[in-house]
Amino acid sequence: MGTSYQTVLATGELAPIRAALAEAGWEAYVAPAGDRRWAVIPREEDEYGWADADAVAELVSSFTGSPAVSFDVFDSDVMRARIFVDGAEAHGYVSDRSYVSEYWDDDDNEFLAGFDGTLYPVDAPPPPGPGGADPGAFAPLGVGAVDVAALGAALRAKVPLDDAPRLFAERQHAAILAALNLRCRPLTAAFRHTDPADLPGALHVTP
Repeated sequence: MGTSYQTVLATGELAPIRAALAEAGWEAYVAPAGDRRWAVIPREEDEYGWADADAVAELVSSFTGSPAVSFDVFDSDVMRARIFVDGAEAHGYVSDRSYVSEYWDDDDNEFLAGFDGTLYPVDAPPPPGPGGADPGAFAPLGVGAVDVAALGAALRAKVPLDDAPRLFAERQHAAILAALNLRCRPLTAAFRHTDPADLPGALHVTP
């Protein structure tokens, strides 16, 4: 079984981030990920170990007035990211558009559903490769002098394998975060696998 987790990168001040979590009644760990950058690790909501990072990022961005991005890594196979600004989605990214599952609508019509929620006809599957791999959309989320070329390469999965048999989604995610000059560890682990004692400056926010 591969690695799966959902996290949020929030930007801005800490106080409104905590206020957003309290308003929604969410439990989460919040840890520094860079200067005015925070990793929000929401507690999983169901027996499948899934947390609604999109909802967290959407609300946090509306409270802070600063961008927030949700990350969802599934089974080491695929990842998606959604950037929210003032409570609205501003940009979406998926590491592999060809990662699809079967989907039927209410009229029993069959589609292929991408990991980013895009529906495709069964006779016209999407091509492999990333969607939304725009380094210009992600660069403002970083700190310091962001290497835009390295960021673009990471978004396009041009990442060294380091002797791995293939590029795992969490490895690609870490490369994206590294290009943004962010701390990878708090943004690449699920709540259920996180010990806040291992994250310097981490807070446990409870309802």
